[in-house]
Amino acid sequence: MQLWRASALIWAVGVEARLQPRVAARRRRIDAATTLRGGFGGGLLESYTNLLAKAPLRTNMVTAACLAMTSDCVAQKLCADDGKAEACTPYDYPRTAWIALWGSVVSGAMLQQWFVLLRYLFPLYKTSNWQLAGKVFVNQLVMSPGLNAGFFAFVILTRDHPVLRFNADKRREYGRKIRADLPATCLRSCVYWSIVQTFNFRLLPPKYTVIATSAAYLVWTVYLSLVANIRRS
Repeated sequence: MQLWRASALIWAVGVEARLQPRVAARRRRIDAATTLRGGFGGGLLESYTNLLAKAPLRTNMVTAACLAMTSDCVAQKLCADDGKAEACTPYDYPRTAWIALWGSVVSGAMLQQWFVLLRYLFPLYKTSNWQLAGKVFVNQLVMSPGLNAGFFAFVILTRDHPVLRFNADKRREYGRKIRADLPATCLRSCVYWSIVQTFNFRLLPPKYTVIATSAAYLVWTVYLSLVANIRRS
């Protein structure tokens, strides 16, 4: 009887040992499928959140560069059919590369530090409507004329030869661009970004502020890239 019990125990242990790798493999497949579906693990959002926690600056810069490249690609496709804009075919790859650099440095890196300053100046913006309004107002007061005028200058500086040299011809062109396009651009910017940033500042956690702004900047840069590449005579 004892021999039979020992034999049965040895057999059961052997079966369990043979089944354990299969069970573990099946469990890994289920976990992987759950992650891909965005289940309990949150999928891509969880992975992106982890990257933001480990390397926020680099993650924001890479994300902003990709979004800027996408927006300029859309803008070039649109401006090919616009009679007011410069012909955009064949595709201008250097222009997209420069726009990606702008997005990475300005939208990805600089805005992160700017939002840290705004959180310091308006610490109660999550609960106080006055502080929220003040934060949105200061953001627009500084960023609307600064970023839009800076973007126009950047496009002129990198589009025409000599590249990265602001000679007399470029300064004259920049002056015409500012007089013709900056007021209307700033007005549209205030309307668009006031809505976006009110939602952004009040409802989103601070760690998502830059990426949400970069995503909204994708839409704005399509418009801005179209306007910036109109040549004024």
